[in-house]
Parts: sequence; C-alpha cells; structure tokens
Amino acid sequence: MRFKTKRDPLFAGLWAALILLANLVILWPLLLDPQALTPGGLAGLIVPDLLVTVLLAWLAIDISYVIREEVLFVKGGMFRSKIRFEEITRISQHPNIWLGYRLLFSRDAIEIHYRSGVLGSVVISPVEQERFIEELIRRNPSIQLVDRT
Repeated sequence: MRFKTKRDPLFAGLWAALILLANLVILWPLLLDPQALTPGGLAGLIVPDLLVTVLLAWLAIDISYVIREEVLFVKGGMFRSKIRFEEITRISQHPNIWLGYRLLFSRDAIEIHYRSGVLGSVVISPVEQERFIEELIRRNPSIQLVDRT
C-alpha cells in the first residue's frame, strides 16, 4: 500500500529558493565574467550545477511511504528506510518538522519513533494521515498514539 506525501506551498517555495540559491552559487563565476570562461571551464560549472539541481529535484519529487508485508518503507530521493512494524513504539502527531530525520514536504506531519533507527524517529507527511496511522496500528497494536498539541 503506497501513500504519497502532502505538499505545502511553503515547502515548494523554500525548495525552489534552495535550488535557485544553489544554482546562483555554482554559476556565480559565469555571471561575473562570461568572457573569461573557456568551453572546459563552462562544462566545469554546468555539469555540477545540473547534478545539484537534479539531486535536489529528486529529493523533492520522489517522496513516498509504502506499507509492505512486514515493513514500512520510507523513501525520499536517495534516502530510504525500512522500518519493521514491531520496531515502531509510538507515533507523535504535530512534531517539530525542522529538526531530525525527515522525509516530508508539508507542515502537517507525524513522527514515527522506532527502536532500530540511528536517530530513533522519522518525520513524514502522508496525504491520508488517519488511514496511514490506522494501517500501522492494525499491523502493530502496541503502537502508542501521542498528540503533541
């Protein structure tokens, strides 16, 4: 069962600003003196710029949460986590979305706490949040639901 991420205009704007800033930083020499660049120097700017832009776009576009037989598979770009249902201890609603391990694109998020993670939790923002939580609790009834309002 696949759940898509919610997408807020705020996050889209922040991500677009990040991509623009990265492009400006990388292409700054070209903007300062376009005549001084040789074809090799131009390729030395364009290739890294394209790589950074593609990686940042991949992180923003490819976010999903998949509930499989025995695991929750969370992925965002090149970041992927497999969380076994029995490892999940609690789900916190209304977490701090600016700190920690997060694969989200919305302020309306939940934090999944689990024992096997390096950071101990991941913050995500599924579109169908209630259905997502119900599905996790159905697979592991011992999960605690905490509301941090």
